[in-house]
Amino acid sequence: MDVWFRNIKIIYGWGRQYYTNADVARFVELNRITEEQYKEITGLTYPATEPVVVDLGS
Repeated sequence: MDVWFRNIKIIYGWGRQYYTNADVARFVELNRITEEQYKEITGLTYPATEPVVVDLGS
């Protein structure tokens, strides 16, 4: 298993205060992991954006 992939996956699992989806996407841009590995780590298809929350009021 690739060292970059393994380490990113472990650290991502620690929580968002360590790596966000955007952080993991940056590793794809830097060719440290593949788009498929991004999906395996985050569960999202690359490129993914952070979820957008819209408050429509009550």
